[in-house]
Amino acid sequence: METFHWCAAPGMSVPTEPKVRVVKFGDGYEQRQPNGINNKLRSYSLTFRVPRHEAWLIDDFLYQHGGVETFLWTPPHRYEPIKVVCRKWTPSVGSTVTEISCEFEEVVA
Repeated sequence: METFHWCAAPGMSVPTEPKVRVVKFGDGYEQRQPNGINNKLRSYSLTFRVPRHEAWLIDDFLYQHGGVETFLWTPPHRYEPIKVVCRKWTPSVGSTVTEISCEFEEVVA
């Protein structure tokens, strides 16, 4: 399995929404339970700022994985890599710097 080794620009957001199954009863009561055994997977909204002549390396890496194949990536402030997929990314080409905005989704397999 390949490893994504580029460092994200500051300002990463990590929206977290555990998958929960809810059954609502009368009078406002409800019962909640985890929806599956891996219900706490995270997604990471990232931006990479790289010199324009290096941007094709990131774009090519993501393109080769095609939103289907997993790869390893170590989130900032963590020590262990996690398995992620990237289903969409958007390069914004400047005169000297290219910004690539993407979303990494944590997966189990």
